[in-house]
Amino acid sequence: MTLTIEVSPELEIKLEAEARNNGVGKDEFVKIILEEKLNSVKRKRLPDTSRIIAVDLPVRDRSQEREWLAKNRDEYDGRYVALNGNKLIALGENFKEAAIKARELGCKDALIVFVEGSQRPLFISGGLW
Repeated sequence: MTLTIEVSPELEIKLEAEARNNGVGKDEFVKIILEEKLNSVKRKRLPDTSRIIAVDLPVRDRSQEREWLAKNRDEYDGRYVALNGNKLIALGENFKEAAIKARELGCKDALIVFVEGSQRPLFISGGLW
């Protein structure tokens, strides 16, 4: 492929000087710069940070937490709760606040969810902390 671009005289002088410093021709130097730029953009878009941290972990039965939520959803409407079984461990105005309080109380595997009262459609979102 042949690519023709117009650059300012100042930029052309800089390109020629850098090409000489690198021991290559101007066209080859521009090709190298373009390849480096495209490769760096590709790396930024597709980071390979995925990793397996555990396998074959037991699935925890959260039926007690679901029962607690069904019974107490109106009382804690609009709040984040940290539950361990059928016990309320901590409350928070946001996920982070509830998680920090639960951890401070020594409960590292609490289920933390945003509670929606019976006047709202049932939607439970949460995670392990």
